[in-house]
Amino acid sequence: MARPREFDEADALGKAMQVFWSKGYEGAGISDLLEAMKIARGSLYKAFGDKKGLFLASLKQYETSCIEPGLQLLNDKNIPNGAHRIQALLETVVTVVEDDNDRRGCFLCNTAVDQAPHDPEISKICQDMMGKMVQGFYCALKDADEHKDLDEETLQKKGMGLNIAYNGLRVMVKAGYASEDVRKTINTILAEFDLLA
Repeated sequence: MARPREFDEADALGKAMQVFWSKGYEGAGISDLLEAMKIARGSLYKAFGDKKGLFLASLKQYETSCIEPGLQLLNDKNIPNGAHRIQALLETVVTVVEDDNDRRGCFLCNTAVDQAPHDPEISKICQDMMGKMVQGFYCALKDADEHKDLDEETLQKKGMGLNIAYNGLRVMVKAGYASEDVRKTINTILAEFDLLA
């Protein structure tokens, strides 16, 4: 009979995600991960296989803890005008800087730049997650008062454009732009996509 795990896997995974997010895949050593997760080397390998397995699980954790809440906001019918949902999501980028002084950017964007070019499996995961965000923006655009008469193809293109703009905001944060500059950029994005109330 298998022995039960001696650690909280979700908690340990959340801590590993923070290490990868801050240091990147190459920069995160096994010792860094073990120290943050508070587990033994054998437990890490038994639970996740190897460092890459842990990284992939961390990406999935990021999807659950960060991407899915963003998608829920973009699809929130309690906010009838989709333009307001999009604005609320874009403004979370500034909130992270102002409230937490978090300059790590987006773990997904970081991974897409750092690991996806060299690893087809990670590339596919990144594309799938970004595709979900594009669909989220598309759904919000369909409910935007300003875009009620646009055809499906145009809405899809605008959804892709908004996802690119959103990722760009996250890169601005990582690059150290002041929050007021990020806010100005958000207003520019909203104006360019005809989403200003």
